[in-house]
Amino acid sequence: MYIMQMSSFVVEVNDANGRQGVLDIGGGRVMTPAYVASDEVCQAMREVSGDPRSHSTSIGEYDLWMQRSDIECIRLRPDEKEAMEDAACERLGRMQSPAKMLHFNFFTDIAGLHKETFVDLLRLQYRAGANAIEIPRVFCDTQVYERAVQAALEWQQHTWIETPLMGIARTPEDLAMLEECLPRLGGIGIDCRRFDKSLLYQVKKTLKKQDVWVHAFSVPLQYREIQNQGTLGMLINWFGVDTVNTVALSDTVRQYFNNGISGMGGQDVAEFRKKTRYFAPCDYSTFTFEKLVERYGEEQRLSRFCNCPVCRDLTIGGAVENLPDFSRMNHVHSAFAYSGEAEKYQRALINNETDLFLGDKPFAAEIIRRYSGELSAAGRIPGYVGPSEAR
Repeated sequence: MYIMQMSSFVVEVNDANGRQGVLDIGGGRVMTPAYVASDEVCQAMREVSGDPRSHSTSIGEYDLWMQRSDIECIRLRPDEKEAMEDAACERLGRMQSPAKMLHFNFFTDIAGLHKETFVDLLRLQYRAGANAIEIPRVFCDTQVYERAVQAALEWQQHTWIETPLMGIARTPEDLAMLEECLPRLGGIGIDCRRFDKSLLYQVKKTLKKQDVWVHAFSVPLQYREIQNQGTLGMLINWFGVDTVNTVALSDTVRQYFNNGISGMGGQDVAEFRKKTRYFAPCDYSTFTFEKLVERYGEEQRLSRFCNCPVCRDLTIGGAVENLPDFSRMNHVHSAFAYSGEAEKYQRALINNETDLFLGDKPFAAEIIRRYSGELSAAGRIPGYVGPSEAR
C-alpha cells in the first residue's frame, strides 16, 4: 500500500515547561515554537515597519469563514464556487511567508458537508499552494469526522498528492482518533475556539514527547480563569503546541463593529476603544486600555510594555485618541509581540531557562498553575505586580 510521507517535525528540546523543535515545511525549516499570522496581519506588519522584506512569519495563514449559506451557494452555483476558489488562491498567492495554510472557520450551523464539497475544499487547498492540507472539521461528532479523515486519506492516496494532511481535534476523543492515523497525517491541529483544557492536557500527555507537529487554531486572547486579565500567548507551548494562530474575526463580525463605530462621535469612539484589551508581552497581562489609563495615566508610553514598531512611540492616551485604524493596529501590535515572544521562548528552551522565562510571565504562569496545580514557585496570583510595574 502507498503511504504518503508526513511533514518532517523533530523535537529537539523536551522541557518540563514546553518543547522546541524544527518543522520542515514549504521547502524551508521553521524553528518552533512559532507564531502563525494571518496574511492581512503579515502585510500590515511590513507596512508598519517600513521594510517590505521583513516581518513575514515563517508560516502564514488565511482564515476563510464559512456559514451554511456559503456552503450551499458554492455547491449549487458553479460561478460562486469558482469566484470563492479564485479569491482564496489570490490571497495565498500574495503571501510572502515561506509556508502557507488555508484554514476553514465554520459557523456552528454547518454539521456536515456533501462529499463533493468536501473534496472541493481539499482540492482548493492544493490548488492554492497550501503547504499543509487541513481536513475540514465541521460541527459533528468524532465518529462522523473519523469517516471524513479516512475519506481524505483515500483521496490523497488516489491523487498521489504529497502535501501533508492535517486532522483537527476539538475534543480528547478527536485527538485519540487522529493519533490512530499517524504517521499518515502530517500534523494535528487543535481547534481552540471552544477552549477545552482537557484537550490540551491530552496533547501534553500523548503528543508532547512525539515527533508530531501540533498546531493551534484560534487561540484565545484572554482566559476566564484569571478574570480575562491575562493570556497564555506563546506559552500554550507548555502543553506541547508548536505553532500558534490567534483568533481571527469573520468579515461579518468585523463589519458589525465597523458599522457601529462609524456612527459614533469622537468621545464615544474613545470610550469604545478604552474597552479594548492590550496584550503586554512583559507579563502576559491583557488589561483594557481603560485599566491601563487608571494604573499608569494617559501619558505613559506603551514602550514600557512592548518595544514593537506600533508601541515604540505611542502613549496610552495617544493610542486611544489618535491612532488611525485603532483595532487593526492593536492586532498588528499583538502579532509583533507574539512573534517576539516565540523567539524568546525558543532561546529559553534551548538554554534551559524556562523557569525564569515563565516566572517573568505571571499571568500565564497563573493560568497554567490553575489548570495543573503545578508551578507553585513561578505561578503568582493575578494581582501580582509584574516586571512592567517595577521599571
